[in-house]
Amino acid sequence: MTDDLKHKFEQLVADPPPPSGVPSESVFARVRSVRRRRTAGVVTLAAAAVVAVTVAAGNLTDINSSPPVANTPSAPATVVATTPTIVNTPKPFQSRTVGPSGTPKPGSGVTTGAKATGTRTTTTPPAAPPTSVDVKLDPTINGRTVTINVTVSGTVIRPITSEGQQLPADTSFLNLSGGTNYTWGDGQLPGGSDGGAVTCENAKKRTTGRETYRIDTHTYTKPGTYTFRYTVGYCGNDGPFDTSKTIKLVIK
Repeated sequence: MTDDLKHKFEQLVADPPPPSGVPSESVFARVRSVRRRRTAGVVTLAAAAVVAVTVAAGNLTDINSSPPVANTPSAPATVVATTPTIVNTPKPFQSRTVGPSGTPKPGSGVTTGAKATGTRTTTTPPAAPPTSVDVKLDPTINGRTVTINVTVSGTVIRPITSEGQQLPADTSFLNLSGGTNYTWGDGQLPGGSDGGAVTCENAKKRTTGRETYRIDTHTYTKPGTYTFRYTVGYCGNDGPFDTSKTIKLVIK
C-alpha cells in the first residue's frame, strides 16, 4: 500500500462518513423487519393450530367426547327458572287417649282420624217348622163290641223306600207312616199295620196331610173299664218318631 492510500484509509477510520439517511428511518426499517419475521411465525403457528384442531375433531367418535378447548368464548348459558314442587305427604293417624274433659293424654288407646267401618250381616235361614202328628180316637160301643175311628193329621217327612225311591205321589197320609199298633186293654192280641219297606234315612220332602180310617172291631168277653191305646209312627226332622193316644172304654 502506498502512503497516499494508507493516509486515506486512516482518515476513513478516524472520521466515518455521515449517515446517508435519517436515523429514525433506519430504526423503523429494522423494526418492520422484526415484525415481518414475527408475523410469519404467528401465521405458521396458526396454521399448525388449525391442523391440530382438525385432527382432534376427527378423533371425536364417542357421543360423550368433548370438543377441544378453543379461545373462542362460548355462548352464555340459558338459565331456566323452575318452580319447586311441594308434595304433601299425609301423616299417619296418631293415637291418643282422651280424658273425661276431652283433653288428649299420652298413651294412646283411641285412634283419631276417620276409620273404615263395616257391618257384616249374617243371614240365618229360618228354622223348619216342627214335624208332629195329632191322633184323634172316636169310639162307638154297641154292647160289648167296640168300633173306633182314628184320625191322624199333621206335618211329616215323606219316607223313601229301602232302595232310595220316593213313594208315589198319591200315597195316603196313613200309608206314609211306618206302621200302627194298638191294644184293647183286655190282654188280647194287639192289632195294627205294617208300614212296609220304607225308611226315614235321607228323606227330606215335607208333607202335610190328614186321614180318617176305621180299625178292626173288638168284642170284650166281660164288662169292665178298659184302656185302649193307639200308636202310629212317622218320619220327622230328626228321624222317626211315634205318637200315641189312649182312651177309656166302659163296657157293661
